Amino acid sequence: MIFELLELFYMILTHQFVYWPFHFILFFILASTIRGFLARKYKPYTEGLSRNQVKVSVIIPEYKEELSILEKVIRSAINNNPDEIIILCDDGRKEEEQLIKKLQREYPSANIRYVFPGKKMGKRASLSLGWLLATGDIIVQLDSDTIMEPNTINEIIKPFADPKVVGVQGHPLLFQTGSRLSYIMGQVIELSRDVVCRMLDGFLVVIDGKIAAYRRDFVIKNIRNFLVESWGKSRIILADDRALTFLANQQGYKTVYQSTAYARSAAQPTLFKFITQQLRWVRSGYLYLIKDIKEGLFFKAPRRYRFQEITYLFSPISFTAALIQTLILNVQAVEILDSGILLSTGLYIPLLLLSFIIFSIGIGITFTVSIKLMNIDKVEIKKLKIRFIDNIILGLIGLFVIYPMTLYAMLTYRNVTDWLTR
Repeated sequence: MIFELLELFYMILTHQFVYWPFHFILFFILASTIRGFLARKYKPYTEGLSRNQVKVSVIIPEYKEELSILEKVIRSAINNNPDEIIILCDDGRKEEEQLIKKLQREYPSANIRYVFPGKKMGKRASLSLGWLLATGDIIVQLDSDTIMEPNTINEIIKPFADPKVVGVQGHPLLFQTGSRLSYIMGQVIELSRDVVCRMLDGFLVVIDGKIAAYRRDFVIKNIRNFLVESWGKSRIILADDRALTFLANQQGYKTVYQSTAYARSAAQPTLFKFITQQLRWVRSGYLYLIKDIKEGLFFKAPRRYRFQEITYLFSPISFTAALIQTLILNVQAVEILDSGILLSTGLYIPLLLLSFIIFSIGIGITFTVSIKLMNIDKVEIKKLKIRFIDNIILGLIGLFVIYPMTLYAMLTYRNVTDWLTR
C-alpha cells in the first residue's frame, strides 16, 4: 500500500504513467469496498420451511478422514436430529466401520447408515449413491471434517419454503488442526467468502460442499449431468460443489446463502496442504469461468456475479501486468524517498533494505485495510489474534507462494482430475 502511494507521488512528479497503483485501486480498494457495501444489504431467512414439514437426510462422503474428527462430525449430525444419516465410506477401513457401529448402538433411534460400495468410487459417485439411497426431501451434505452447530439443520432448510430455491449454502468456518498460518489464512478466506456469499445471495458462484443443502428431486434429476461432466475429452473429477451450483444457476433456480447455519471444518494441518487445496480451488474457478462464458451463464447472471468473477479471477492478470510494467520502467519512487531521508536526517539506508521495509510494512497495512473495507466479521477476526508481524508474513506468503500458484493454476486449469489434499 505504501509502495502504491509512492508510485502515485512519483507519477505526479515525473508525469510518467505507472499502472501498478491503478491495479491496487481497481482490484483491491474499489473491489473490496463494493463487496462490503453490497454485502450489508443481505438478510438471512428468519422464517421458512420447518422440520415438521419436511424429511431431512444428512449425507457424509468420507475418504481417509481422521476418525476422531469423523466421530465429532457424526455426533454433530445426530444432535441436529435429521431423519437419517448416511455415511458413504470410500476407503472401507475396519476402524471406521467399528466407529459407526458403536454410534449405532449408542443412538439406536438416529437411523445411522454405513455404506461401503466395495471399491473406491470418488466423491461425485459417492454423493450420487447417497442421493439415491436417501429418503429425505432435503439433503444436507457435510464434508467428513465439518462439525455442525446444534441448530444448523433447522436454519439451513428455512429458505426451501421458496419453491425456486434448490440449493442453500451454510456458513462454514474453520477450527485449527495444525499450522497456525494455514489456519489463519484459511479462516480469513472463509470470512471473506461470507462477505461474497452475502453479496451474491440468490445466485451464488459456488455452494461450498463443507455444509450445503439441496432438494433431493433436483439432485436426482441431475445425476447423469453431474457424473459424466467433462471438459474436452477429460472427465471433471473435482469441483463437485461448483458443478451442482452451475447446474442450479443454469436451470434458472435460486442458490442462496443462510448465514445462520453454522458449521466448522478442519483447517489444513500444514501450509503445503493449504497450498494444494488452494490450487485445486483456483483451477476449478478458472475452468468454470470459461464454462460460464462458453455456455452463456456468465452473460445472463446478475451483474454482481460477473463483478465477482472478473475482479477475483482476473486480479492476478492485472497484478502481473502492473508488476511487469513497474520492473520495465524501473520506477525510482523508492530512490526519491531514500534521498529525502538522507537529506532530512543524514541517515543512509541501503536501497534494497529500504525497499524491503516499505514493501513489508505496506503488505501488513494492506491486509489490515482489506479486512476493514470488506466489513469482515470482526468477532471472528479478533479470535484469530492476528499480530502485525502475522500480516506481513501472510502477505509475503501471498505474494511469493499464493500468487505464483494462482498463475500456475490458470495455466493448468484442465488438470481437474484428483483432490491433491489426500
